[in-house]
Amino acid sequence: MIITNKIQRGLLTAAIALTATAATEASVAQACISEHGLQDRLESGSANIFVNDVFFRKEQGPSSGAGTFQDWLIEGENNIRIEYDGDDAQFSITKGCRGAMPDKEFVDQVEFDAPGTKTLSFIHDRPVEAEYLNAEIAGDEGLEQAIAKFRAAAIARDIDTIFALQAPLFRENERRGYPVDIARAFAREVLTNGTAEIAESFTITPVLGGRVYQVLDSQMQSPIRVVYKDEEGSYSWASGSYWARFDGKWGVVAM
Repeated sequence: MIITNKIQRGLLTAAIALTATAATEASVAQACISEHGLQDRLESGSANIFVNDVFFRKEQGPSSGAGTFQDWLIEGENNIRIEYDGDDAQFSITKGCRGAMPDKEFVDQVEFDAPGTKTLSFIHDRPVEAEYLNAEIAGDEGLEQAIAKFRAAAIARDIDTIFALQAPLFRENERRGYPVDIARAFAREVLTNGTAEIAESFTITPVLGGRVYQVLDSQMQSPIRVVYKDEEGSYSWASGSYWARFDGKWGVVAM
């Protein structure tokens, strides 16, 4: 069978969906594995949301949504910082069994009637297995050079160098059971045919006690993006946002 671009993207979507379904079915068969999440409602403005000082996502109002925390957790107390610039919003921490609806009672909740910053917290009561927790804490020497190498590789379509620098990210994805080979194929397609968009400036911020370095532009986006358009639509790849060092070598530990 000849695998076209459209089929390849379809396979990626299907594989991710099947992986998520299998994980959910397996967890239902087990005892309750508790997970915390965020439920939000914004009538106006926008909010930057941080998990243990790591940028998590941006919400733009008016909107509402919910989701569970999977990244940047630590065992024990976890803090969720909300930086909000509107005048009417509510953010709530939920808890429930994995694969099931969350409990009706909120663990923590904040409301805004003016711009400001507020913090929510919850206790994650089991050990965390994550690649970023294996990273070295040894300062940022060599990080800017690694970022420059990654940026040059994106411009030159040097996919081997990009994938080598993304080794920690692939290890984490394999640990979670994600379809890494299909994801690589999609990235290769976009990187080979797309156009690189490099941020003119970015900020480097140490987080998680210096284990991870967050690299974001002024819009809180990845500093390196590649956009590919064809007759079927527009596709994008973004990376280089979170770096960590393993065995003395810098790598991208999360997109």
